[in-house]
Amino acid sequence: MKRLLLTFPLMLASAGIMAQTVYTNAELSSTSDIIGTARYVGMGGALGALGADISAISSNPAAIGMYRRSDVAFTAGGMWQKDRRYQEDKTGRGTFDQMGFVAAFRIDNPKVNFVNFAFNYQKTFNFGSAYYADNGNLGGLSQADQFASLANSYYDEKNFGYALYGAAYNAYLYEQDEKGFYNPYSAQLNRFSNYTSGSIQAYDINFSTNISDRYYVGLTIGANNVDYDRFTSYTEERNGSDGSIQDYTIDAVQRISGFGINVKAGTIIRPIEDNPFRVGLTVETPTWYSLKSDAVWDIWSKYYYDSETKQDVYLPDDYYKHPSEDDNYLEYNLRTPWRARVSMGSTVDRYFAWGVEYEYANYGKNHMSYSDYEYDSWGGGYHRRTSDKAMNDLNKKTLRGQHTVKMGFEFNATDNLALRLGYNYVSSMFKDDARFTQHIDSYAMDYVSGTGYMNLSDVNLITCGLGYRFKKVYFDLAYRFRQQSGKYYAFDDSFTGEGQFVLDNPNLAYATINPVDVNLNRHTITCTLGVKF
Repeated sequence: MKRLLLTFPLMLASAGIMAQTVYTNAELSSTSDIIGTARYVGMGGALGALGADISAISSNPAAIGMYRRSDVAFTAGGMWQKDRRYQEDKTGRGTFDQMGFVAAFRIDNPKVNFVNFAFNYQKTFNFGSAYYADNGNLGGLSQADQFASLANSYYDEKNFGYALYGAAYNAYLYEQDEKGFYNPYSAQLNRFSNYTSGSIQAYDINFSTNISDRYYVGLTIGANNVDYDRFTSYTEERNGSDGSIQDYTIDAVQRISGFGINVKAGTIIRPIEDNPFRVGLTVETPTWYSLKSDAVWDIWSKYYYDSETKQDVYLPDDYYKHPSEDDNYLEYNLRTPWRARVSMGSTVDRYFAWGVEYEYANYGKNHMSYSDYEYDSWGGGYHRRTSDKAMNDLNKKTLRGQHTVKMGFEFNATDNLALRLGYNYVSSMFKDDARFTQHIDSYAMDYVSGTGYMNLSDVNLITCGLGYRFKKVYFDLAYRFRQQSGKYYAFDDSFTGEGQFVLDNPNLAYATINPVDVNLNRHTITCTLGVKF
C-alpha cells in the first residue's frame, strides 16, 4: 500500500458527531425537556400563567411575583433508560435538579403589593444517555469513501495531517494512486455506540412585583453552565480484495465546557378583576455562550508504517493503535435563538387548576463564531468575533423553528393532598432533508473527526405527580416519561453522485445508506422538599 509520509501531527479528536458542528450546537441549545420542582414537572411545566412555583422562573419571570410567602425548595431524583445492550451499561443515574429560594416582601403601598427576589439553580437539559446504532446493510458503501472524497476535494500536503481525512489516511483506511484518493474496500457492516453524560445548569436571579393583584411583572438574569462529556466508538468491517477482513475502530472522548448568559422578561395579567383567569407573556434573549471543546481519540487498524524497516506492516490477527498526538482543543462562541412564550391558566375555587403554554424558537438562527484579539495602529487591543459563515449557512439548511405546547392540571383531593398531570409536545428542530455535509469551508471542520449524525424526531412528554402539604412543609413527587427517537447515519452519502468515487465505483453511483432507528426514551422520578413561610 503506497503511503504518504507526513510529519504533521494529527490533531483531530473524536468520532461520531464529536466536534463543534450544527448537530452538537443543536444539543447544547435544546430545551426539549421538563426539569425543575416536582410540582413543575408533574404539571408539564405549564405554569407560565399560573405562577407561584420557583421553577417557573425559567418560563415566566413574572410567576415569582405571584408569591405571597417566602419559599425554599430542594429537588433531586433519578433517571434511567428502558433499553440497554449490556448488563454493565449504566443507564440509571441520580440527578440533582433544583435548589433555590424566594424572598417575598409585602409593601405598604396601595398599588404595589409585593416586591419579590429569588435565586434558583436548575438544570435545563440532561445529556445522560447510552445508545447503539449498528447497521448490517451499508449497500457496499463505507465511511472511508467519504474520507477519500474529502481528500480528493481538499487535499493540501501542508495541512493534510490536520484534517479528519488525513488522520484516516495515516491509519491506512484508504489509499492513493495516480487518479487520486480512493477506498478499495466494500463495507459489510458497522457498529456504533454512544455514551453521554453531563447537563446544562442554569443559575437565575429574579426580581418581580405584584401590582394591585392583577398585574405581575418580572425580570430574570440567567447564567448557564455547560458540562458535556461523550464517549463514542465506531467500528466498520470491510472485505479486502484478497478475502481478508480490513476492519477498523475509532474510539473517542470529548468534553465541552463553558458558560452563557441570557435575560428573560415576563408578565402575567388578570384581564377581569373578579376572575382568576390569567394570561402570561415571556420574551427570552439568546444565550451567548463561550465554550471550550477538548477531545482525544484512537484509531485501531490492521496496518501501520514501520519507520525502522520503512515498510508497511499488516497485522492479520491484531490491531495497531494510531493515537491522537495532541488534544483537539477549540474555543468558540455560540448564540442560541430568541424565544417567545404565551400562556394562560386559571383556577376553580381551591380545588382545580389548569395551565396551557406555547413556545417558539427558530434554531435555524443558531450562530457560531470565534473570538480574536486584534491590535490597532496605536498599539491598543480589542476583541472581535469572526462568524463561521459556512457553518451558519449549513445550520440554516439543517435546523428550523421548533414549536412547544405544554398542558398541566392540578386537582386538590383534600386540603393537604394534590394530584397532577401534564403533557408536552415538542416538534423536531431538524428539517426533513437535514444532513451533515463536511464539504464546507468552515474552520470548525478542521476539528471534526467523525462523520455520523442523527436527526431527532418530535418529543412527547407525559408527566404525573402528587403533593402533600403539612403546615409550612411540603413534599412533592413526580414521574416523567420522555419519548423520542432518532435516525442515525454513519456518514453522509452525497459523495456517491459525483467525482472520483463514481469513476472508481460506477456500480455504486447514487447509492444511499439507510439510517438506523434509535430509541432515546427515558424515565425520571423527581422529589421536592420545601418550606413556605
